[in-house]
Amino acid sequence: MSIAASTVPTPAATTPLAELRRLFDSRQLALDPVELITYEVDAGYDRGRPDGVFFPDSREDVQRLVQWANRAHVPLVARGAGTGLSGGAVAEQGGIVISFARMGRVVDLDAHGRRARVEVGVVNLALDTLVKEAGLYYPPDPSSGRSSLIGGNLGENAGGPHCFKYGVTTNYITGLDVILADGRAVRLGGRALDYPELDLCGLLVGSEGTLGIITHADLRLIRNPPGVKTLMVAFHSEEEAGHAVSAIIAAGLVPATLEMMDQRGMRIVEAYAPVGLPVHAGAVLIVEVDGYPQSLDAQMEEIADILAAHQGFDLRLARSESERQQIWYGRKSFAGALARLAPNFYLVDITVPRSRLADTLAAVNQIGDRYSLTLGHVFHAGDGNLHPSICFNGHDEAEKARVLQACEEIVRVCVARDGSITGEHGVGIEKRAYMPMMYSGAELAAMTEIKALFDPQTLLNPGKMFP
Repeated sequence: MSIAASTVPTPAATTPLAELRRLFDSRQLALDPVELITYEVDAGYDRGRPDGVFFPDSREDVQRLVQWANRAHVPLVARGAGTGLSGGAVAEQGGIVISFARMGRVVDLDAHGRRARVEVGVVNLALDTLVKEAGLYYPPDPSSGRSSLIGGNLGENAGGPHCFKYGVTTNYITGLDVILADGRAVRLGGRALDYPELDLCGLLVGSEGTLGIITHADLRLIRNPPGVKTLMVAFHSEEEAGHAVSAIIAAGLVPATLEMMDQRGMRIVEAYAPVGLPVHAGAVLIVEVDGYPQSLDAQMEEIADILAAHQGFDLRLARSESERQQIWYGRKSFAGALARLAPNFYLVDITVPRSRLADTLAAVNQIGDRYSLTLGHVFHAGDGNLHPSICFNGHDEAEKARVLQACEEIVRVCVARDGSITGEHGVGIEKRAYMPMMYSGAELAAMTEIKALFDPQTLLNPGKMFP
């Protein structure tokens, strides 16, 4: 319920917004309708105008805001950098967006203990750079890592190219500071790995801001791998590349990354950021191994033999760190390249078992052809996390309807193959109607009952995740 629609009777002098202005400095509030336009959207296409935006400087600021919202019955939506694609940070029902852009401090970095304590406004890439200077590594690396915030990573349980070997955000969280819906501040977990308590950190990570407002996180770090080798290899078709991925996994090999781009995806990137991708090929795999330097050549040789056996050609091994970074720059530029082609793009985030990659890609392409849509594929092949991307004009209602229908069919294809409606981008607004594809009525009821225990007034990111 937005502030404008609030049913709580209050004199004009004591309206919720008037009280909000009294509680906080004006520099912490954005209430002008023009300023609010920026916060209507994330990186997807869902829209919702908030009644205001709040910029906290501390956990105590967040606590006071939540206490106010609890009294005034005003919805709250936590927001990182707005790089999400599922509408998770969109204030669909109005209320106040909490922007954590000013809470970007690394509170503590314990290099010997391999731990860090951070505010949730820390930029993913900035954290990665800082810990690497100490010889450490924080593996979750979403493609938006140059701008995405740790808080958004927590909300969506973000992964990235290296999650195949190293896992996703939840695997690196030992503690969280959380403001509950009633305004109480609690600390879950801590600096160690195991505490004698329910795993509430595991429950909060990936809950998309629906159970509590996270202000700080305690992170587990690992040793930065002392060596890394990266190669790029072309294939005549996506099917060949998909079979090569399955063969690498079947051989018991665990590369740090296994990324795939199809021909259309490569051409989109090359037009935006020329990095020398083999645009003549049907698909390309980016394979990276890391670990002790003396083990890397043997790993790469075994992988190269498998790639050749599956018709891989034009194998390019990065000979320097700059060549490696050039390969990754191309891979991570895809979303930016898409944005130049049309007013809107829809990136469908789904997963399937790796053994079903090849036939799923074929089925997805058939759906695109049937709806006369142009699809591009750039995705995490190692864990079967597909990202078919469709450029379209959101002002063309007929085209938009075709896109949405095609996306629903793509999701159904993946679920029918024992896959998931989302891999790392979350449910948000975009996928909530698809939840019954995966969960029974009883299972959904169990989830909503947990939500009601944490947030009985449904003030925290209302309307997300559940149909």
